[in-house]
Amino acid sequence: SPSGIITNVNEKWCQILGYTKEEVIGRSIFDFVIESERKKARDSFKEKIQSKKSYIGGHERTYISKDGKKQIFVIHDFLSLDEDKNVASIHTIMEDITERKYSEDAIKRSEEKYRAIFELSPQAILLLDNKGTVLEANEKIYEWLGYKPKEIIGLNIVELPFFRKESLDIAKKNFSQRMLGKKISPYELSFITKNGENKIGTIYGNAITNKDNKIIGEIIAVTDITKRQQVWDEMVRSEEKYRVLAETSADGVFTTDALGRLTYVNPSFEKMLGKRKSQILATPFREYLLEDSIYFFQQVFIDARKKDKKIENIELELVDANKCIIPIEANISPLKKDGKFVGIECTARDITERRKIEDELKKSERLKTEFMNIAAHELRSPVTPIKGYLDLIIHDKDASDKIKKWASISLRNAERLLKLVNDILDVSRLDSDTMKFDMEKLDIIKILNEIAEDVRPTITDKKLKFVIDIPKDLPNVVGDKNRLLQVLKNLLGNAIKFTDNGSIALRAKKKEGYIFISVEDTGIGISDGETKKIFTKFYQAYTGDDRKNEGTGLGLFICKEIVEKHKGEIWVESKLGKGSKFVIKLPYVHKMKLDFDS
Repeated sequence: SPSGIITNVNEKWCQILGYTKEEVIGRSIFDFVIESERKKARDSFKEKIQSKKSYIGGHERTYISKDGKKQIFVIHDFLSLDEDKNVASIHTIMEDITERKYSEDAIKRSEEKYRAIFELSPQAILLLDNKGTVLEANEKIYEWLGYKPKEIIGLNIVELPFFRKESLDIAKKNFSQRMLGKKISPYELSFITKNGENKIGTIYGNAITNKDNKIIGEIIAVTDITKRQQVWDEMVRSEEKYRVLAETSADGVFTTDALGRLTYVNPSFEKMLGKRKSQILATPFREYLLEDSIYFFQQVFIDARKKDKKIENIELELVDANKCIIPIEANISPLKKDGKFVGIECTARDITERRKIEDELKKSERLKTEFMNIAAHELRSPVTPIKGYLDLIIHDKDASDKIKKWASISLRNAERLLKLVNDILDVSRLDSDTMKFDMEKLDIIKILNEIAEDVRPTITDKKLKFVIDIPKDLPNVVGDKNRLLQVLKNLLGNAIKFTDNGSIALRAKKKEGYIFISVEDTGIGISDGETKKIFTKFYQAYTGDDRKNEGTGLGLFICKEIVEKHKGEIWVESKLGKGSKFVIKLPYVHKMKLDFDS
């Protein structure tokens, strides 16, 4: 009716919306319109009535079915007028387009999605018709090759400016094959940018078909692999360079798989074993090792695998085809593929000659040590009775003062000679690592007090103040008593020698697991430049005094070596003209126990 009341309805309408005629007739048509469109529907209906046109149609309206589903219709209204030209009734034909509308929306969303993919893709994308003409191109083409899409769209494949001739020939051939329905695997082409740079891309293509399955074109996506190709080329060059180096290396080079089987050997390694490559490959490397080296190599192999680290300068012994033993120095590196351990790479240097030289050096060192021991014995033997006789002369009541003076000078020189012999002998033993240390638990307080009493008379004779600061709660240390006394005697002897006024102090303290022993004096001191050299063999600090010539430059070197054998440290703090402070740092017993027990 002109007021919008439904006076009749067919079965199809009821079927679509799920109502019976009885439920519909007498109700307003607007009751069935979706609420968001209801006002618009009323206004449109009012305009229809006012227009008095016989037909008004083609507009869409959304209705709600009885079960709440949305149904979309195209409305066709036919108006019937009475004798007075007023609207008497309205006949409406409603075309259900719900499925079509949903399909259109899906297509629209799909087009928007693929348009977004097309434009946002990291690949350069081209859409070609079946003649090879470019229909579409995304912006990535411009970013990659410098050509704007509008410069490419409309060009045939043979006209595209970024193809080199050889690349164009391949592209044309593969396009023709696709248009015939053949599958083409991804392939690589070289391109040239607008400014003349070379680029490399991987081409992915697919034929486009219509609803009749007829090929109507092609879509092409290009992935820029320029950097990857450059890296690959560099790897190939590097591998070739490595291969050439390995093949021409004087050292043996080999690789193994994860089980230790040889996968590559260079000519030098073949020569080392006295076998051909064909005899060596796929055999376990351990087969060529001396029995004593097998276990050691297996441990190294496990370390290379588990710890993923290079292991350098290990010594192994090979057995060649003639059963000769060849000592080698090896550097082993783990090999990985995709982060997984796949074997080792090893360089092996024949050290037979070096071993011979080392053996000769050891023999020479042994002979030198034997000579030094004999020489020391021969020198000390006559000095001991000389010292005894000189001491008798000095204390002889009948000897004149002049004789006693000469005897005193001679005694000092004899003692210097004896000290020199002992120092040279100690240096020789330290150099050859033959100095013996009788390590035991020591009462450091007792040792410090003992050395203090030994040097006290000499300090008193020089009228120097002697400060002793030794706590009573110092823990024990592990060491060689005589060697530690030797160090302390040397340090205190130097302090006495180079101090004419003031004091000498012997102090000790414990801190953070260590005992610190210091010998301090107010003597002539040492310059900053010389404190770094003072523990060097044969080095003598300049004192500005003729007494510098009395030493050999070995005493402090020997002290440093002895302290380090006790797992300690020694250093000096000094200023020229202000005195010196020598510090020894030794670990407690509990800190050293494991080291010395082992």
